[in-house]
Amino acid sequence: MVNALLLLLTACEPGPLPAGDPAQPDVIVVSIDTLRAGHLSAYGNPRPTSPFIDQLAASGARYAHARSPSPWTLPAHTTMLSGQLPATHQVIEDHLSLGADVPVLPEVFKAAGYATGGFVATLYVSRVFGFDRGFDRFEDFDLHTEKKNLQGRVDAEDVVDAALKWWSELPEGKPAFVFLHFYDVHYEYDPPEPYETMFDRAPQKGDLEYKHYFHFKKNPPSAAQLTHQKAQYDEAIRYVDDQLARIGLATTARSVRWVVTADHGEEFGERGSWGHAHTLYSEQLHVPLVISGAGLPSGAVVEQTVGTHDIAPTVASWIGGSVQADGVDLASPPTTSRAFSAETTRFATNRVGLLEGGLRLDWDLKANRRELYAPAADPAETVDLSKRRPADVARLSARLEDVLGQPWVARRAGLVTSDGVILKDGRRSTLRVQAGDRFIVLPYDAEVWVTVGDAVEGPWDPSDGRTPPEGAGLEYVRETSSAGVDLDEETRRALESLGYMQDGE
Repeated sequence: MVNALLLLLTACEPGPLPAGDPAQPDVIVVSIDTLRAGHLSAYGNPRPTSPFIDQLAASGARYAHARSPSPWTLPAHTTMLSGQLPATHQVIEDHLSLGADVPVLPEVFKAAGYATGGFVATLYVSRVFGFDRGFDRFEDFDLHTEKKNLQGRVDAEDVVDAALKWWSELPEGKPAFVFLHFYDVHYEYDPPEPYETMFDRAPQKGDLEYKHYFHFKKNPPSAAQLTHQKAQYDEAIRYVDDQLARIGLATTARSVRWVVTADHGEEFGERGSWGHAHTLYSEQLHVPLVISGAGLPSGAVVEQTVGTHDIAPTVASWIGGSVQADGVDLASPPTTSRAFSAETTRFATNRVGLLEGGLRLDWDLKANRRELYAPAADPAETVDLSKRRPADVARLSARLEDVLGQPWVARRAGLVTSDGVILKDGRRSTLRVQAGDRFIVLPYDAEVWVTVGDAVEGPWDPSDGRTPPEGAGLEYVRETSSAGVDLDEETRRALESLGYMQDGE
């Protein structure tokens, strides 16, 4: 029945797109919001959730261990399109966006003569946060008015319809860069008929409704409820996959390269709750990455760990471009071990993590609790090794501080305080410094003071441009990449009602 629907949909298409430029392949970057890698059939799901993506993987490269640096939409997409990690771009909350001086992928392609089109399905990837930058056509379906997506939805079919219409109007021979963002795999996992009964019964009155992560910590969903939710989630994946297949059929006259990935995953009870943004475990950060198309290697399964911050430098290199990235070009990755940091301060959390040398440190800074995992042997991260391997915990903790950087520098001796967490040789609530001492404060938008003698200086918050002036007791030496965003109260109330803003308890 699903295949019959796909045939019906494609029968209504205007036909193949006009011929492109074989020497300049179109580039399609697809982000499927909230998609765990393991729920694609290409990554081991026994359900046929992703036949089209599976075909791309078989004819291209599937990265078995791709990681996101953040478990929620805004910072993860900022990383995806800039190549910068959160420690660099610092867009960690929804009062921030990427600074206009940081190049992003659509700008690189536009400068190279490509037509650039972006089609997105949530507020957090809309023009409100500057994601329209570099696009000739950017369709966020009135999300930037802060109305439609807060009380309605943008389906995958809407996204694909808008993209194909724009694409079909390009001059023959004009190459295109296309960014597609889908929200259907994010809760409510509510695909249209007949997908809604493909793997389970249809939704019905009395089904569990998502509230927020802390609610389910206290009221865990039953196994039966989670089983149904996971089936709906898989149905939504198949719906998006069939919409991508429409693009595959439409681009037969064009040379095309695909990148298919996700911003983060979803927890289904593994830590006693349901949702995302609060933790850094594998169900949150292990995302799919498939790179496939004209002139690219085929049939490869890459076991080396990579990150979504590698996407922008890899894709930019295809046209001889570059971005100011923390990631690498995956065509020539380093042969030495890489360090992969991750972090979240969303919803009153404050967690950081580091994967390096086969071990992953998970550090809950709020509770000052550290855990240690060996993902190769324990991919679900169920066995905490921290008590058995304290030396590795200490080593990775120090290494994490080094990887995140130490942008605060003391000019004079004093006492540093903050409403965040100070990291210097461990977690601290206050820090007595000498001239030349360096440290980091998390989250990046925390306020920082220093007491020198009897004088209190500050507060400073680099995320909104409040850095110490010349002659102050502290100096902030990192260039800030973020800019401010002001969401009105109506929007904030709507976001709270939908679970996007939550109390910490």
